[in-house]
Order: sequence, then C-alpha cells, then structure tokens
Amino acid sequence: MSLMRKSVRCGISAMLLCSCLLVTACATVDTSDIEVVGKTSPDARFGSYKSYAWLKTARIVNDPLGQWEPPGLDADTVVKNFIDRELGRRGMAAAASSPDLLVTFVAGIEMTAFEVREGKGGTLPSLQTIPKGALVVVLVDSTSKRPVWVGVAGADVRRQQEPDAVRRRLDYAVTEMFRTLPDR
Repeated sequence: MSLMRKSVRCGISAMLLCSCLLVTACATVDTSDIEVVGKTSPDARFGSYKSYAWLKTARIVNDPLGQWEPPGLDADTVVKNFIDRELGRRGMAAAASSPDLLVTFVAGIEMTAFEVREGKGGTLPSLQTIPKGALVVVLVDSTSKRPVWVGVAGADVRRQQEPDAVRRRLDYAVTEMFRTLPDR
C-alpha cells in the first residue's frame, strides 16, 4: 500500500508542477505603458497592395551593453517576423521582385528621458530618469517611393527583462500598431 501512496503523491506533485509551469507560461506581461499611433497617407491605395519587400535598412538600434535587448534575443528578427505575420494577415505576400510596398523599421532608445513620477505613500512627485524606447514601422509605395503608412509604438524601456517578456511586448506593440492599418 505504501508504494501506491508514493505513486499517488508523485502523480499529484507532477500535476501541481505542470499546473505551476502552465500558469507561469501564461502569465501576462505588462503592456500598459506602450502607446501606439498609426498614420495613413491620403494617397495610399491599400486595396491594390498585394506584395511587399524589405528595405535593407530595417533594424534595431545597436545595444552592445544589453541594457534593453536581452542576450539571446535577436530583436531585429523578432520584429521582422511580427511584421511579416501582420502583413500576411492582410493578404500581402513577400515578393522577390516588383513589390507593391517597401517595408522598413527602426527602433531607438533615449536613455536620459525624464518624467515626473508620483510619490509613494503621499510623498511629493519626483523627476526621474525613465528610459524611453520607440519602434517605427514605415510602409512605402514602391512606385511613388513615398510613405503610405507609418506606425509608431513608444514605451518605457524595461532593463534586464527575460527574452520572452521582451518578445511579448514587441508582439503587442506590432499587433496594435497594425490595427491602425486601413482594411484592404
């Protein structure tokens, strides 16, 4: 009988461990500080855009100290994949030649941005250094060479986050940004 009890206890322990891992994996990432704006050119012909190609200038700002991009996370590739996904959701396909749109993005960080933050426990507000980051995505009409849509996401830079948290914040920013893209 004691062998059966050990089996049951091990089974219950395994179930609890799996439940904890599942809850941890599904934990939400705070995105409340991410602000998104999208602007469309009046000349845009989104109904006619069916293909796109990447400009070679698309990239994230260099972060050699790893202050906001955790080691092991290639933010350039992550952002590019999220943008590819969103364009695909809108019926657009990547094209090796003669694309309708050209796509680029850039991200930047202002490490010395100041912000007034509320004091805790009734203390006076204070001026604090709060690093700010921005991701800008631009869609350019390949014929006119003019931007037809610009999406911008800005947020507080959160140092030393886990790669999955950064990936999910970037996913949220890109997804929300592309919600501002006009329907085809």
